[in-house]
Amino acid sequence: MLVAFDGKRPVGALTAYVLPKFEQNRSELFIYDLAVAENFRRQGIATQLIRAAGRLARERGVWIMFIQAEAGDEPPLALYRKLSVSEEVAHHFDIEP
Repeated sequence: MLVAFDGKRPVGALTAYVLPKFEQNRSELFIYDLAVAENFRRQGIATQLIRAAGRLARERGVWIMFIQAEAGDEPPLALYRKLSVSEEVAHHFDIEP
């Protein structure tokens, strides 16, 4: 977990998991959760958190990072498009345990 502070308190956080791939000799980093307090948005905090995750991923030999977003949720979609090298249309399936 990475946390951004405003000097005193947390204002943003990113949780990610390194996922080893079994069919290929590489791993991926899945950004599971990324949040920034509403009054701190649009100040580059999410970008800084993603870039910090990228530095840690490179140090660990991670091949690629990925993140999911809700269709129609334009602010995060715009950010992820700006930072990404590609966008694939994927299907997300929720399966009850």
